[in-house]
Amino acid sequence: MAGVGDGMAGGRDRGAAGREGGAAGRYRDPYDLEAMTGEEAQARLRETGIALLPLGAVEIHGPHLPLGTDNYIARAMARKVAERVDAVVLPTLAYGQVWSLYGFPGTLSVDDRALAAVLAGIGRSLRDLGVPIFAIVNAHLGNVAAMREAARVLESEGGPLTFYFTHPALGEAAERVRESPRFHGSLFHACELETSMMLYLAPEHVEMSRAVREIPQVPPDFDFRPVRWRELTRTGVMGDPTLATPEKGRVLVEASVDRMVAILAEARRRVWAGGGAGEGADALERKG
Repeated sequence: MAGVGDGMAGGRDRGAAGREGGAAGRYRDPYDLEAMTGEEAQARLRETGIALLPLGAVEIHGPHLPLGTDNYIARAMARKVAERVDAVVLPTLAYGQVWSLYGFPGTLSVDDRALAAVLAGIGRSLRDLGVPIFAIVNAHLGNVAAMREAARVLESEGGPLTFYFTHPALGEAAERVRESPRFHGSLFHACELETSMMLYLAPEHVEMSRAVREIPQVPPDFDFRPVRWRELTRTGVMGDPTLATPEKGRVLVEASVDRMVAILAEARRRVWAGGGAGEGADALERKG
């Protein structure tokens, strides 16, 4: 991890100076990698020590939400995290593994192996640039297996310390706002919850007048075999988006943002204090 260590040493000094002096005054946008020159990006990555990758998918989300719903959510949540923890947001990776909804209009998919390889490649690039922490801010459940595989590969190769977040505090927050019936322990799609997040983060892309209620009947063996979601939904909706509100979205989004900020701030503190990545992302997330 020599390359990562070299970056961290410089990052401690420049990170403190950047936060005290105000990074916004020195960059057109201190959080958006795409808007920076190469020199600016290198300085900011070393300064903050954290790179965030928004990860989404292109898939049907009913008649009221766009195909890029997961991309809008991932990008906006990553930006919120970056502004609070001081991190750099990478360009959104807009394609994910969409096996379940494959074949619905407009839906595109890549397989797990291809996605994991891309994620690992991005992580290696960050390592070689001296970035000690790589965090994937994911808004699509189908990407979880690929993210975990990429993080394990990077851990085995010596870094960077890689986190993979998928709405990390959603379950607790959902219990505070949900009005629609729960149809499964963990699944949600184009429903009250996801539509609320979109109303909060990207309301210009929501057409509530077209929202329809479709509560799926989940077969008892659903969790024990591959199930195409055409068995569950006709419209791509799984729940009741007509109950969505921006305020519910605020509760859902900010709970997960709070969790990610806390975990990443603690990870950076440990790395810059010399603790390195020895405990691994899984251990730090459990503690967070």
